[in-house]
Formats: sequence, C-alpha cells, structure tokens
Amino acid sequence: MEITKDRRAGPKRIGELLVSANVVKADVLLEALQVARKSSTPLGRVLMTIGELTERDLETAIEVQALLRDNVISAEFGVRALNLAVKSCLPLDEAFRVLGWKAPTKELMVGNELGELLLEAGVVGRPALDSALKQSRENKLPLGRCLVLTRSVSSTLLASALTAQVLLRDGKITRDQALNGLKAAAKKQQSLESSLEEVGVFKANPANVRVGELLTDAGLVTEGDKISAVEIGLIEQKPIGQVLLQSGMITNQQLQDSLRLQEKVSAGNLTGAQASDVLRQATARRIPIDIVLSERNTRDDEIARANEVIEILNTAGLISTEDYARSESVSKATNVSLGEVMLNNGTIGRPLLRNAVQACDLLKTKMLKLEQAAAALRYSAKTDLDLADAVKEVAFLPAKPINEEPFKEPSSNSWLNKLWRKKDT
Repeated sequence: MEITKDRRAGPKRIGELLVSANVVKADVLLEALQVARKSSTPLGRVLMTIGELTERDLETAIEVQALLRDNVISAEFGVRALNLAVKSCLPLDEAFRVLGWKAPTKELMVGNELGELLLEAGVVGRPALDSALKQSRENKLPLGRCLVLTRSVSSTLLASALTAQVLLRDGKITRDQALNGLKAAAKKQQSLESSLEEVGVFKANPANVRVGELLTDAGLVTEGDKISAVEIGLIEQKPIGQVLLQSGMITNQQLQDSLRLQEKVSAGNLTGAQASDVLRQATARRIPIDIVLSERNTRDDEIARANEVIEILNTAGLISTEDYARSESVSKATNVSLGEVMLNNGTIGRPLLRNAVQACDLLKTKMLKLEQAAAALRYSAKTDLDLADAVKEVAFLPAKPINEEPFKEPSSNSWLNKLWRKKDT
C-alpha cells in the first residue's frame, strides 16, 4: 500500500479532516464553526464542549493534520487512520500498524539534544527514547512528535522541554536549572516557566510575546504544529516563523503581521492578548492589521470618554443602581475599566455617550452648570434628541424655594438664549 501518493490533495483543515474521516457530521461542523467565530474559541474546543470529540480524539486529529501538512502521508491514508483510531479507540500509532504503515525512505536528520535533556531530567526512559529516535528517522517525523505519539511524554511536557532548550540557547538559564525545572514541571504538571518562577531563577517578561504564541492564540496555527515548528527550528537553527512559512502553515503576510505586532507588544503599545486579537480579526475579515489597529484606537478613545462621563450620567439618573453595581462587579472581576464594561453591556450606548461628552464639554467651558447639563441629558435620553437640541428645548433658572411660583419660560435675554446666540456666532 502506498501512503505517500497524492500528498497535496485532500483536507488539511482540522474541520474538513474530521468530516472526511466521518468523525463529525458536516452540519455539526458548520454550527461549531459559527460558535467558534462568534466566541473566538478554537474549533476543537467547541467540538469537545458539545460532546462531539474527546480530548484524545482531538489530539489524534491534530497529529494526522500535522502529518498531512508535512506531506508524510497521503490524504486518503490519513482519513482512514483517523477514522480507525477514533472509532476503535486506538492510539494513532496502533491504527497506523493495523493499516500497514509504510514509512517514506527519506530520512530526517534529527538531533538528540531534546532527547538527552528529557532523559537526563528523568522524565523519559532510554528504551522509550531509543524507540522514538528510530521512529523519527524512519518516519520523517520530529523526535518530540514521536514521543507524544507513543505517549512517552505529554504535549505539555514536550512544550516545556523545548522552552528549556530555547532558554538554554539564549543563555537565560543553566543546564541544571533546566533539568530541575523539567523535573518540577513533570511532577506538578505545570509549565516550565511556572517551575522556574517558583524557585526564582526566571521570570517571564509580560512585555514580550513569541511569534508562535501570537499565531496560536490567533487560531492560525495549532498548538501541536507550533510545538513541532519550535523543535524543527531548534534543529535547523531557524526562527519558528520561517519554519511555519516554509511548511505552508502561514502566509508571508501573516508572518510579517505577527512580527509587527510582536514589536508593538515589546514597545508597550499592546498586550499579547490584544495583539492576538488584532491578528485574528485581520485574518478573519481579510483586512490589513492597520485597519484593525485604527479601529482599536477609536475604541480606546470611546472607552476613555465613557470613563469620563460616568459621573454626569449618574447625576442625571441615567445609570440605574442595579446597572452600576453589576458593571462595577464585572469591572473588578475582569480588571477592565468601568467605562469599557458599560459600553460592552449596553449601559452606555453610543448616542448617550455622544450627548454626555457634549455635556461635559459645556461644563468645562462653564456654559452650563452641572444641574443644567444633567437635566438636558435626561431630556435628550427621553426624547432621543441630540444634546444641542435638548438644551434648546429645556430652560433653566437658579433653584428656588419649593413654595415659590412655578418656573416661567425665559425671555429672549435669558442665559439660554444668550448661550445659543454665542454658539451661533
């Protein structure tokens, strides 16, 4: 059986692969894709949440997807192997064996630095390592992927080992620190960075973000593909972005956008999460990242203005006690400003924000007093008028004792008419 012919044909997206393998139905996939887009959640996680996949099924599909992208197996063989592994609850390597795996003859030169690190840390045994090295050479696969396929290490532990290699290469930790960190990561089932931070030998800089993390968080690259690209990059001494580009997993534009966003994070202009969101939106909407960044700046300006007008809106009674309490609770829980929360949940709509900003401007220039601005805001909210029109409709006089006569319409010499004559000139 020839498993390597027609490598370029067939599904390579995870959803298409699952449907082709009859693991997920097409209509279920479409619904899951809609949920994934609306919630910015990875498709695989959505399918797991609705009970269509188990975590093991998803890991198997990701491994098959990676083999297809690396042109190691044909689409037909990958679909058959995935179907067998999921339907029969078999490990992927066992499904390969049952189907009569034929390895490509071309070998991949694989360094054993990763293996020696894992072996010295005591998280993988020599027999398992030797077996994975043999499979790596025979099947043209990175060593780390072979270790994960044979369940010798978890994907999380492999990521920690590769991170240790990167930190060693960059001179940020010693080998002893790397080994101790790996041991702790394996024992506590946590990341290498967490283990190193616990003993005070390393602290991640929140102002830095890796290109691989940006691409993964943006949903452009799977976690498994990222890990494999890191491993290949270490072996071939190439940046992960170049590895992903050469393998066809990302476009050159996506790589350049990621590098630009990485610089903005380093400069403190964006957080890592914000940069990933910009990249995700630009890709999904097929627009340049500059447009998304411009929209973010507009949004940031709206948020700043919303925070400024909360006081006057409260004075005008346009924010209920319940809405304020609920928004404040969300603000504290998510570490997001109160103004942003109120914009997001609709407590402050755009028309109300616009009118409140105008009212604040009139207060700053002392053209209105606070009680006058608040009354105009209430009237504009009630009638859907712009603030300028609301001010023309509402007349004000200084507060009078309750027993005095009701207020009468102002004359042409009233402060209100003087105000608008001034504004018209």
